[in-house]
Amino acid sequence: MTKLDTTQLESLCQAAKKAAINAGEFIQSQFDQEYEKQHKEGGDSLASQVVTIVDLKAQDIILEGLKDSIQTYEFGLLTEELTDDRSRLKSDYFWCIDPMDGTLPFTERRTGYAVSIALISNIGDPVVGVVYVPDTQTCYSAIQGGTVSVNGESLERATPSDELHWYMDRSFQSEPYYPEILDSFHDRYGNSNIHVHADYGGVRNAIGVLSSGRGCYFKFPKKSKGCGCIWDYAATRLFFEVMNLKVSDASGERLDLNDPNSTFMNKQGIVYSTDDALGKEILSIKRQLFK
Repeated sequence: MTKLDTTQLESLCQAAKKAAINAGEFIQSQFDQEYEKQHKEGGDSLASQVVTIVDLKAQDIILEGLKDSIQTYEFGLLTEELTDDRSRLKSDYFWCIDPMDGTLPFTERRTGYAVSIALISNIGDPVVGVVYVPDTQTCYSAIQGGTVSVNGESLERATPSDELHWYMDRSFQSEPYYPEILDSFHDRYGNSNIHVHADYGGVRNAIGVLSSGRGCYFKFPKKSKGCGCIWDYAATRLFFEVMNLKVSDASGERLDLNDPNSTFMNKQGIVYSTDDALGKEILSIKRQLFK
């Protein structure tokens, strides 16, 4: 396997930032416009089944911006609005793209959407990560072994807090175990100290945790397709790792971002948290629920 050096990663990160910002600026220009919602085959939630012409155009913008790097390095490609061509399994690295995560909140004209681009190694580890939030004009970026930058400035860890910010996809509240987990958190942290956020897409959920004093975002394994896809976690996994925050699958193991069998994450589940103690608590809850 060819290993990219720091200079190459930095250059690729700059290309990804430019592509993400260009796509994000287009997305935001369409926020108040009329467009047709389309249905696609996705997971078991509405959010994974909605696509618009804005998603497709944003994807075209990103692919144009990354075209030279794909040709130069013979990168594979995995992007949400194209069929998985399996090039991700044959190349040393592949670009992993979500042209607009959070299409549902975008179509409902509310915040919660983002552009996500990552470069993933063949063994499923992110080495470049970029997230652009169009409505706040905020760009997060990192390379493996580096730091997370926000609009060019280093992102500092938030001050630890007694309050818990629990980020989730709206569909999580329909899971049969949701009330039990909520009761458990209330018992531990107090009713007034629990803040539930269920309005964002997966990328913005992870960013919310990243920016909170104490926060979490998790999904437990299930039989049906869902729990997001590889592109939902590709960039943010890297952010958490370089900031020494907790990110894993729902068994506490490495979050694999190149499963040859599926792009869906329902077999793994995911756990993001601001500290090890909270991460262990979530893993303990999962073990109790899935005895």
